[in-house]
Amino acid sequence: MDNECEKSVTNDELCRRRRWWWINQNLVYGLGHIYNDLCAAMWFSYMMLFFQAVLEMRAVVAGAMLLLGQVIDALATPAVGMLADKYGTKKNWHLTGSIIVTCTFPLLFVRCWGCSATETSANVAWWMPSYYASLIIFFQIGWAIVQISHLAMIPDITDDLQIRSDLTSIRYMASVTSSLMVYLITWVVLRATNYSTFIGPTDDYKFRDVSLIISGIGIASFCLFHMLFKMRTSRDLKSNGHTVNNGTSSLKIENSESVRLVTKSRIIHFLQMPLLYQTSLLYVFSRLYWALSLVYVPLFLEERLSVNPSAGSELVASVPLVLYISSFFFTLLLKSKINNCGNYMAYLIGSFLSLISCLWIALAIDPDASIVQIYLVATLIGAGSSITLVSSLCITADLIGPHSHQGAAIYSIVTFADKLVTGIAVVAIENYKCDEVAACPQYYRGVLTFACGGSAVLGIISLSFTRLTFSCKPTI
Repeated sequence: MDNECEKSVTNDELCRRRRWWWINQNLVYGLGHIYNDLCAAMWFSYMMLFFQAVLEMRAVVAGAMLLLGQVIDALATPAVGMLADKYGTKKNWHLTGSIIVTCTFPLLFVRCWGCSATETSANVAWWMPSYYASLIIFFQIGWAIVQISHLAMIPDITDDLQIRSDLTSIRYMASVTSSLMVYLITWVVLRATNYSTFIGPTDDYKFRDVSLIISGIGIASFCLFHMLFKMRTSRDLKSNGHTVNNGTSSLKIENSESVRLVTKSRIIHFLQMPLLYQTSLLYVFSRLYWALSLVYVPLFLEERLSVNPSAGSELVASVPLVLYISSFFFTLLLKSKINNCGNYMAYLIGSFLSLISCLWIALAIDPDASIVQIYLVATLIGAGSSITLVSSLCITADLIGPHSHQGAAIYSIVTFADKLVTGIAVVAIENYKCDEVAACPQYYRGVLTFACGGSAVLGIISLSFTRLTFSCKPTI
Protein backbone atom coordinates (compact mmCIF):
# COMPACT_ATOMS: atom_id res chain seq x y z
CA MET A 1 0.00 0.00 0.00
CA ASP A 2 2.83 2.36 0.88
CA ASN A 3 4.51 1.57 -2.43
CA GLU A 4 1.31 2.39 -4.33
CA CYS A 5 0.91 5.67 -2.50
CA GLU A 6 4.54 6.54 -3.11
CA LYS A 7 4.08 5.69 -6.81
CA SER A 8 0.94 7.86 -6.97
CA VAL A 9 2.75 10.80 -5.37
CA THR A 10 5.65 10.35 -7.77
CA ASN A 11 3.31 10.37 -10.77
CA ASP A 12 1.54 13.51 -9.54
CA GLU A 13 4.87 15.24 -9.02
CA LEU A 14 5.98 14.16 -12.49
CA CYS A 15 2.79 15.55 -14.01
CA ARG A 16 3.25 18.85 -12.20
CA ARG A 17 6.84 19.11 -13.39
CA ARG A 18 5.83 18.27 -16.94
CA ARG A 19 3.05 20.85 -16.87
CA TRP A 20 5.44 23.51 -15.49
CA TRP A 21 7.99 22.56 -18.15
CA TRP A 22 5.42 23.11 -20.90
CA ILE A 23 4.42 26.48 -19.39
CA ASN A 24 8.08 27.49 -19.41
CA GLN A 25 8.41 26.29 -22.99
CA ASN A 26 5.47 28.45 -24.03
CA LEU A 27 7.15 31.49 -22.48
CA VAL A 28 10.53 30.62 -24.01
CA TYR A 29 8.78 30.36 -27.38
CA GLY A 30 8.08 34.09 -27.19
CA LEU A 31 11.84 34.81 -27.14
CA GLY A 32 12.23 33.40 -30.65
CA HIS A 33 10.72 36.37 -32.46
CA ILE A 34 11.94 39.24 -30.29
CA TYR A 35 14.82 40.19 -32.60
CA ASN A 36 12.47 40.23 -35.59
CA ASP A 37 10.01 42.37 -33.64
CA LEU A 38 12.72 44.81 -32.57
CA CYS A 39 13.82 45.14 -36.19
CA ALA A 40 10.23 45.51 -37.43
CA ALA A 41 9.55 48.35 -34.99
CA MET A 42 12.64 50.22 -36.18
CA TRP A 43 11.96 49.36 -39.84
CA PHE A 44 8.38 50.59 -39.93
CA SER A 45 8.59 53.46 -37.42
CA TYR A 46 11.97 55.04 -38.11
CA MET A 47 13.34 53.86 -41.45
CA MET A 48 11.37 56.41 -43.47
CA LEU A 49 12.19 59.12 -40.94
CA PHE A 50 15.89 58.20 -41.01
CA PHE A 51 16.05 58.12 -44.80
CA GLN A 52 14.13 61.35 -45.33
CA ALA A 53 15.16 63.54 -42.37
CA VAL A 54 18.69 62.28 -41.68
CA LEU A 55 19.98 61.01 -45.05
CA GLU A 56 17.79 63.55 -46.90
CA MET A 57 16.53 61.06 -49.46
CA ARG A 58 13.63 62.15 -51.63
CA ALA A 59 10.30 60.82 -50.35
CA VAL A 60 9.74 58.68 -53.46
CA VAL A 61 13.18 57.05 -53.17
CA ALA A 62 12.65 56.34 -49.46
CA GLY A 63 9.26 54.80 -50.27
CA ALA A 64 10.90 52.70 -52.97
CA MET A 65 13.36 51.35 -50.39
CA LEU A 66 10.49 50.21 -48.22
CA LEU A 67 8.70 48.70 -51.23
CA LEU A 68 11.86 46.79 -52.16
CA GLY A 69 12.02 45.34 -48.67
CA GLN A 70 8.38 44.32 -48.73
CA VAL A 71 8.69 42.74 -52.19
CA ILE A 72 11.76 40.71 -51.17
CA ASP A 73 9.97 39.66 -48.00
CA ALA A 74 6.88 38.66 -50.00
CA LEU A 75 8.90 36.61 -52.49
CA ALA A 76 10.98 34.95 -49.76
CA THR A 77 7.98 34.09 -47.60
CA PRO A 78 6.38 31.32 -49.74
CA ALA A 79 9.79 29.92 -50.71
CA VAL A 80 10.79 29.67 -47.06
CA GLY A 81 7.43 28.12 -46.18
CA MET A 82 7.78 25.34 -48.73
CA LEU A 83 11.46 24.66 -47.97
CA ALA A 84 11.03 24.73 -44.18
CA ASP A 85 8.32 22.07 -44.36
CA LYS A 86 10.46 19.87 -46.60
CA TYR A 87 14.09 20.28 -45.49
CA GLY A 88 15.72 20.53 -42.11
CA THR A 89 14.14 21.53 -38.82
CA LYS A 90 12.33 24.76 -38.12
CA LYS A 91 14.85 25.62 -35.39
CA ASN A 92 17.72 25.36 -37.88
CA TRP A 93 15.88 27.63 -40.31
CA HIS A 94 15.21 30.04 -37.46
CA LEU A 95 18.88 30.15 -36.50
CA THR A 96 19.96 30.75 -40.11
CA GLY A 97 17.56 33.66 -40.49
CA SER A 98 18.64 35.18 -37.17
CA ILE A 99 22.29 35.18 -38.26
CA ILE A 100 21.44 36.92 -41.54
CA VAL A 101 19.42 39.58 -39.70
CA THR A 102 22.31 40.13 -37.26
CA CYS A 103 24.76 40.75 -40.10
CA THR A 104 22.60 43.29 -41.95
CA PHE A 105 20.12 45.12 -39.73
CA PRO A 106 22.50 47.33 -37.67
CA LEU A 107 24.02 48.72 -40.86
CA LEU A 108 20.64 50.00 -42.09
CA PHE A 109 20.72 52.82 -39.53
CA VAL A 110 24.38 53.76 -39.99
CA ARG A 111 25.26 56.43 -42.54
CA CYS A 112 26.97 54.69 -45.43
CA TRP A 113 30.56 55.48 -46.33
CA GLY A 114 30.62 58.27 -48.88
CA CYS A 115 27.07 59.44 -48.05
CA SER A 116 27.93 62.58 -46.11
CA ALA A 117 26.55 65.96 -47.14
CA THR A 118 29.98 67.05 -48.31
CA GLU A 119 30.19 64.34 -50.96
CA THR A 120 29.32 65.01 -54.61
CA SER A 121 25.55 64.88 -54.97
CA ALA A 122 25.77 62.94 -58.24
CA ASN A 123 27.68 60.09 -56.57
CA VAL A 124 25.41 60.03 -53.54
CA ALA A 125 22.33 59.91 -55.80
CA TRP A 126 23.20 56.42 -57.05
CA TRP A 127 25.53 55.07 -54.35
CA MET A 128 23.26 55.64 -51.37
CA PRO A 129 20.16 53.83 -52.79
CA SER A 130 22.36 51.01 -54.11
CA TYR A 131 24.08 50.49 -50.77
CA TYR A 132 20.93 50.44 -48.68
CA ALA A 133 19.02 48.40 -51.27
CA SER A 134 21.60 45.59 -51.07
CA LEU A 135 21.39 45.59 -47.27
CA ILE A 136 17.59 45.56 -47.39
CA ILE A 137 17.51 42.54 -49.72
CA PHE A 138 19.56 40.33 -47.39
CA PHE A 139 17.89 41.69 -44.26
CA GLN A 140 14.39 40.93 -45.54
CA ILE A 141 15.34 37.39 -46.59
CA GLY A 142 16.62 36.70 -43.09
CA TRP A 143 13.57 38.36 -41.52
CA ALA A 144 11.19 36.19 -43.58
CA ILE A 145 13.04 33.01 -42.61
CA VAL A 146 12.70 33.83 -38.91
CA GLN A 147 9.05 34.88 -39.19
CA ILE A 148 7.78 31.81 -41.05
CA SER A 149 9.83 29.24 -39.15
CA HIS A 150 8.73 30.72 -35.82
CA LEU A 151 5.06 30.90 -36.79
CA ALA A 152 5.14 27.33 -38.08
CA MET A 153 6.34 26.09 -34.70
CA ILE A 154 2.92 26.83 -33.13
CA PRO A 155 1.08 23.83 -34.63
CA ASP A 156 4.15 21.66 -33.92
CA ILE A 157 4.17 22.57 -30.24
CA THR A 158 0.62 21.45 -29.46
CA ASP A 159 -2.60 20.14 -30.98
CA ASP A 160 -4.75 21.98 -28.44
CA LEU A 161 -6.49 25.00 -29.99
CA GLN A 162 -6.57 26.82 -26.64
CA ILE A 163 -2.81 26.47 -26.20
CA ARG A 164 -2.30 27.59 -29.80
CA SER A 165 -4.30 30.73 -29.04
CA ASP A 166 -2.17 31.25 -25.92
CA LEU A 167 1.02 30.86 -27.95
CA THR A 168 -0.24 33.35 -30.51
CA SER A 169 -0.99 35.82 -27.71
CA ILE A 170 2.41 35.19 -26.10
CA ARG A 171 4.05 35.77 -29.47
CA TYR A 172 2.21 39.06 -29.93
CA MET A 173 2.90 40.10 -26.33
CA ALA A 174 6.60 39.52 -27.02
CA SER A 175 6.20 41.64 -30.16
CA VAL A 176 4.58 44.44 -28.20
CA THR A 177 7.22 44.24 -25.47
CA SER A 178 9.96 44.43 -28.12
CA SER A 179 8.40 47.50 -29.69
CA LEU A 180 8.05 49.09 -26.26
CA MET A 181 11.77 48.58 -25.77
CA VAL A 182 12.53 50.21 -29.12
CA TYR A 183 10.47 53.31 -28.38
CA LEU A 184 11.71 53.54 -24.79
CA ILE A 185 15.34 53.26 -25.92
CA THR A 186 14.73 55.82 -28.68
CA TRP A 187 13.10 58.21 -26.22
CA VAL A 188 16.02 57.86 -23.78
CA VAL A 189 18.60 58.36 -26.54
CA LEU A 190 16.82 61.44 -27.90
CA ARG A 191 16.55 62.93 -24.42
CA ALA A 192 20.03 61.99 -23.20
CA THR A 193 21.95 63.15 -26.26
CA ASN A 194 22.18 66.65 -27.72
CA TYR A 195 18.58 67.89 -27.64
CA SER A 196 16.99 69.19 -30.85
CA THR A 197 13.53 70.34 -31.81
CA PHE A 198 13.63 68.62 -35.20
CA ILE A 199 15.23 65.47 -36.56
CA GLY A 200 18.02 66.35 -39.02
CA PRO A 201 21.26 65.11 -40.65
CA THR A 202 23.27 65.73 -37.47
CA ASP A 203 21.14 63.17 -35.60
CA ASP A 204 22.53 60.16 -37.49
CA TYR A 205 24.53 58.95 -34.50
CA LYS A 206 21.34 58.71 -32.43
CA PHE A 207 19.78 56.21 -34.83
CA ARG A 208 23.08 54.30 -34.97
CA ASP A 209 23.16 53.99 -31.18
CA VAL A 210 19.56 52.82 -31.01
CA SER A 211 20.10 50.16 -33.69
CA LEU A 212 23.21 48.81 -31.94
CA ILE A 213 21.47 48.63 -28.57
CA ILE A 214 18.45 46.74 -29.86
CA SER A 215 20.69 44.44 -31.91
CA GLY A 216 22.45 43.44 -28.69
CA ILE A 217 19.10 42.69 -27.05
CA GLY A 218 17.92 40.73 -30.10
CA ILE A 219 21.07 38.59 -30.28
CA ALA A 220 20.74 37.70 -26.60
CA SER A 221 17.06 36.75 -27.04
CA PHE A 222 17.51 34.37 -29.97
CA CYS A 223 20.54 32.75 -28.30
CA LEU A 224 18.44 32.06 -25.20
CA PHE A 225 15.66 30.71 -27.40
CA HIS A 226 17.93 28.19 -29.10
CA MET A 227 19.49 27.10 -25.82
CA LEU A 228 16.24 26.64 -23.88
CA PHE A 229 13.47 25.81 -26.35
CA LYS A 230 12.81 22.15 -27.18
CA MET A 231 10.57 21.03 -30.04
CA ARG A 232 8.37 17.96 -29.65
CA THR A 233 10.08 14.78 -30.78
CA SER A 234 8.51 12.03 -32.88
CA ARG A 235 8.16 10.03 -29.65
CA ASP A 236 6.12 12.85 -28.10
CA LEU A 237 3.89 12.99 -31.18
CA LYS A 238 3.36 9.23 -31.10
CA SER A 239 2.58 9.17 -27.37
CA ASN A 240 0.04 11.95 -27.81
CA GLY A 241 -1.67 10.08 -30.65
CA HIS A 242 -0.95 12.92 -33.09
CA THR A 243 -2.86 12.19 -36.32
CA VAL A 244 -3.62 13.79 -39.65
CA ASN A 245 -7.30 13.94 -40.41
CA ASN A 246 -8.27 12.87 -43.96
CA GLY A 247 -12.07 13.06 -44.20
CA THR A 248 -13.27 10.00 -42.23
CA SER A 249 -9.87 8.27 -41.96
CA SER A 250 -6.70 9.05 -39.95
CA LEU A 251 -3.04 8.56 -40.79
CA LYS A 252 -0.43 8.15 -38.06
CA ILE A 253 2.41 10.67 -38.26
CA GLU A 254 4.92 7.93 -37.47
CA ASN A 255 4.70 6.93 -41.15
CA SER A 256 6.77 9.79 -42.55
CA GLU A 257 6.49 8.75 -46.18
CA SER A 258 2.70 8.78 -46.00
CA VAL A 259 2.80 12.19 -44.36
CA ARG A 260 4.79 13.66 -47.26
CA LEU A 261 2.26 12.35 -49.76
CA VAL A 262 -0.66 13.62 -47.70
CA THR A 263 1.06 17.03 -47.25
CA LYS A 264 1.22 17.61 -50.99
CA SER A 265 -2.46 16.78 -51.49
CA ARG A 266 -3.45 18.86 -48.46
CA ILE A 267 -1.61 21.97 -49.70
CA ILE A 268 -3.36 21.66 -53.05
CA HIS A 269 -6.64 21.24 -51.19
CA PHE A 270 -5.96 24.37 -49.09
CA LEU A 271 -5.10 26.36 -52.21
CA GLN A 272 -8.51 25.51 -53.64
CA MET A 273 -10.34 26.80 -50.58
CA PRO A 274 -11.82 30.34 -50.78
CA LEU A 275 -11.58 30.46 -46.99
CA LEU A 276 -7.78 30.49 -47.18
CA TYR A 277 -7.77 33.69 -49.26
CA GLN A 278 -10.48 35.31 -47.15
CA THR A 279 -8.48 34.56 -44.00
CA SER A 280 -5.43 36.03 -45.75
CA LEU A 281 -7.35 39.26 -46.35
CA LEU A 282 -8.15 39.55 -42.65
CA TYR A 283 -4.46 39.31 -41.86
CA VAL A 284 -3.51 41.65 -44.72
CA PHE A 285 -5.80 44.47 -43.63
CA SER A 286 -4.90 44.12 -39.95
CA ARG A 287 -1.19 44.22 -40.84
CA LEU A 288 -1.73 47.11 -43.28
CA TYR A 289 -3.38 49.20 -40.56
CA TRP A 290 -0.60 48.31 -38.13
CA ALA A 291 2.22 48.99 -40.61
CA LEU A 292 0.84 52.30 -41.91
CA SER A 293 0.31 53.47 -38.34
CA LEU A 294 3.90 52.65 -37.43
CA VAL A 295 5.31 54.30 -40.55
CA TYR A 296 3.25 57.48 -40.54
CA VAL A 297 2.66 58.31 -36.86
CA PRO A 298 6.30 59.50 -36.47
CA LEU A 299 6.15 61.35 -39.81
CA PHE A 300 2.83 62.92 -38.79
CA LEU A 301 4.38 64.05 -35.50
CA GLU A 302 7.44 65.49 -37.29
CA GLU A 303 5.05 67.27 -39.68
CA ARG A 304 3.12 68.65 -36.72
CA LEU A 305 6.35 69.89 -35.07
CA SER A 306 6.96 72.15 -38.06
CA VAL A 307 3.82 74.06 -37.06
CA ASN A 308 3.85 73.54 -33.29
CA PRO A 309 7.42 72.76 -32.12
CA SER A 310 6.73 73.15 -28.40
CA ALA A 311 6.76 69.39 -27.63
CA GLY A 312 10.21 68.66 -29.07
CA SER A 313 11.57 65.81 -31.17
CA GLU A 314 11.18 63.16 -28.43
CA LEU A 315 7.46 63.13 -29.25
CA VAL A 316 8.30 60.77 -32.15
CA ALA A 317 9.28 58.21 -29.49
CA SER A 318 6.85 58.92 -26.64
CA VAL A 319 3.65 58.69 -28.73
CA PRO A 320 4.54 55.28 -30.27
CA LEU A 321 5.51 54.22 -26.74
CA VAL A 322 2.00 55.01 -25.51
CA LEU A 323 0.59 53.22 -28.56
CA TYR A 324 2.42 50.05 -27.68
CA ILE A 325 1.64 50.21 -23.97
CA SER A 326 -2.01 50.23 -25.00
CA SER A 327 -1.35 47.37 -27.40
CA PHE A 328 0.32 45.34 -24.65
CA PHE A 329 -2.55 45.92 -22.22
CA PHE A 330 -5.22 44.88 -24.72
CA THR A 331 -3.20 41.81 -25.72
CA LEU A 332 -3.27 40.69 -22.08
CA LEU A 333 -6.98 41.41 -21.90
CA LEU A 334 -7.64 39.56 -25.14
CA LYS A 335 -5.68 36.51 -23.96
CA SER A 336 -8.16 35.96 -21.12
CA LYS A 337 -11.35 37.01 -22.93
CA ILE A 338 -10.97 35.75 -26.51
CA ASN A 339 -12.65 32.43 -25.74
CA ASN A 340 -15.70 34.24 -24.38
CA CYS A 341 -16.25 36.52 -27.37
CA GLY A 342 -14.66 34.42 -30.14
CA ASN A 343 -11.99 35.32 -32.71
CA TYR A 344 -14.42 36.86 -35.20
CA MET A 345 -16.13 39.11 -32.68
CA ALA A 346 -12.71 40.17 -31.35
CA TYR A 347 -11.61 41.12 -34.88
CA LEU A 348 -14.80 43.16 -35.36
CA ILE A 349 -14.28 45.03 -32.09
CA GLY A 350 -10.65 45.76 -32.98
CA SER A 351 -11.64 47.05 -36.42
CA PHE A 352 -14.19 49.44 -34.95
CA LEU A 353 -11.63 50.79 -32.44
CA SER A 354 -9.21 51.32 -35.35
CA LEU A 355 -11.87 53.15 -37.33
CA ILE A 356 -12.74 55.41 -34.37
CA SER A 357 -9.09 56.42 -34.00
CA CYS A 358 -8.96 57.45 -37.68
CA LEU A 359 -12.13 59.49 -37.37
CA TRP A 360 -10.74 61.21 -34.28
CA ILE A 361 -7.60 62.21 -36.19
CA ALA A 362 -9.70 63.59 -39.05
CA LEU A 363 -12.06 65.60 -36.87
CA ALA A 364 -9.99 66.80 -33.92
CA ILE A 365 -6.22 66.30 -34.26
CA ASP A 366 -5.18 69.55 -35.93
CA PRO A 367 -1.76 71.17 -35.35
CA ASP A 368 -3.08 72.94 -32.27
CA ALA A 369 -4.57 69.81 -30.67
CA SER A 370 -3.39 69.03 -27.17
CA ILE A 371 -0.81 66.33 -26.46
CA VAL A 372 -3.41 64.54 -24.33
CA GLN A 373 -5.64 64.03 -27.36
CA ILE A 374 -2.73 62.63 -29.35
CA TYR A 375 -1.95 60.16 -26.59
CA LEU A 376 -5.61 59.09 -26.42
CA VAL A 377 -5.68 58.46 -30.17
CA ALA A 378 -2.44 56.48 -29.86
CA THR A 379 -4.16 54.36 -27.21
CA LEU A 380 -7.01 53.55 -29.58
CA ILE A 381 -4.61 52.73 -32.42
CA GLY A 382 -2.72 50.33 -30.16
CA ALA A 383 -5.91 48.66 -28.97
CA GLY A 384 -7.35 48.20 -32.46
CA SER A 385 -4.15 46.89 -34.03
CA SER A 386 -3.39 44.39 -31.26
CA ILE A 387 -6.92 42.94 -31.21
CA THR A 388 -7.16 42.52 -34.98
CA LEU A 389 -3.67 41.05 -35.36
CA VAL A 390 -4.03 38.46 -32.59
CA SER A 391 -7.53 37.42 -33.64
CA SER A 392 -6.52 37.09 -37.33
CA LEU A 393 -3.62 34.81 -36.39
CA CYS A 394 -5.94 32.75 -34.18
CA ILE A 395 -8.33 32.35 -37.13
CA THR A 396 -5.39 31.16 -39.24
CA ALA A 397 -4.36 28.62 -36.57
CA ASP A 398 -7.96 27.32 -36.48
CA LEU A 399 -7.88 26.98 -40.27
CA ILE A 400 -4.75 24.82 -40.10
CA GLY A 401 -6.31 22.65 -37.41
CA PRO A 402 -4.33 19.43 -36.86
CA HIS A 403 -2.28 19.78 -40.07
CA SER A 404 0.88 21.03 -38.29
CA HIS A 405 3.24 19.39 -40.77
CA GLN A 406 2.20 21.95 -43.42
CA GLY A 407 1.91 24.93 -41.10
CA ALA A 408 4.86 26.82 -42.61
CA ALA A 409 3.37 26.62 -46.11
CA ILE A 410 -0.05 27.83 -44.96
CA TYR A 411 1.38 30.69 -42.88
CA SER A 412 3.56 31.78 -45.81
CA ILE A 413 0.49 31.93 -48.06
CA VAL A 414 -1.47 33.93 -45.49
CA THR A 415 1.37 36.42 -44.92
CA PHE A 416 2.41 36.73 -48.58
CA ALA A 417 -0.01 39.44 -49.66
CA ASP A 418 0.54 41.82 -46.74
CA LYS A 419 4.19 42.34 -47.71
CA LEU A 420 3.32 43.52 -51.21
CA VAL A 421 0.25 45.50 -50.20
CA THR A 422 2.12 47.43 -47.51
CA GLY A 423 5.03 48.29 -49.79
CA ILE A 424 2.79 49.38 -52.67
CA ALA A 425 0.68 51.48 -50.31
CA VAL A 426 3.72 53.33 -48.94
CA VAL A 427 5.14 54.04 -52.41
CA ALA A 428 1.76 55.31 -53.61
CA ILE A 429 1.43 57.57 -50.56
CA GLU A 430 4.94 58.98 -50.95
CA ASN A 431 4.48 59.46 -54.69
CA TYR A 432 1.53 61.80 -54.11
CA LYS A 433 3.31 63.81 -51.42
CA CYS A 434 3.90 67.43 -52.31
CA ASP A 435 7.46 68.53 -53.01
CA GLU A 436 6.93 71.64 -50.91
CA VAL A 437 5.68 71.20 -47.35
CA ALA A 438 3.72 74.43 -47.55
CA ALA A 439 1.61 73.00 -50.38
CA CYS A 440 0.21 70.23 -48.15
CA PRO A 441 1.10 71.00 -44.51
CA GLN A 442 -1.14 68.22 -43.10
CA TYR A 443 -0.47 65.48 -45.64
CA TYR A 444 0.36 62.73 -43.15
CA ARG A 445 -2.70 63.57 -41.08
CA GLY A 446 -4.74 62.70 -44.16
CA VAL A 447 -2.75 59.47 -44.59
CA LEU A 448 -3.60 58.33 -41.06
CA THR A 449 -7.23 59.23 -41.66
CA PHE A 450 -7.94 57.73 -45.06
CA ALA A 451 -5.30 55.03 -45.58
CA CYS A 452 -5.52 53.56 -42.09
CA GLY A 453 -9.29 54.09 -41.92
CA GLY A 454 -9.72 52.40 -45.29
CA SER A 455 -7.76 49.39 -43.99
CA ALA A 456 -10.14 49.07 -41.05
CA VAL A 457 -13.22 49.29 -43.28
CA LEU A 458 -11.86 46.68 -45.70
CA GLY A 459 -11.10 44.42 -42.75
CA ILE A 460 -14.72 44.61 -41.60
CA ILE A 461 -15.96 43.81 -45.12
CA SER A 462 -13.59 40.83 -45.39
CA LEU A 463 -14.69 39.61 -41.98
CA SER A 464 -18.33 39.42 -43.07
CA PHE A 465 -17.44 37.22 -46.06
CA THR A 466 -15.03 35.06 -44.05
CA ARG A 467 -17.59 34.46 -41.31
CA LEU A 468 -20.17 33.28 -43.82
CA THR A 469 -17.67 30.94 -45.51
CA PHE A 470 -16.28 29.56 -42.24
CA SER A 471 -19.76 28.65 -41.01
CA CYS A 472 -20.11 26.46 -44.10
CA LYS A 473 -16.50 25.13 -44.09
CA PRO A 474 -16.25 21.48 -45.15
CA THR A 475 -14.27 18.92 -43.21
CA ILE A 476 -10.63 18.86 -44.34
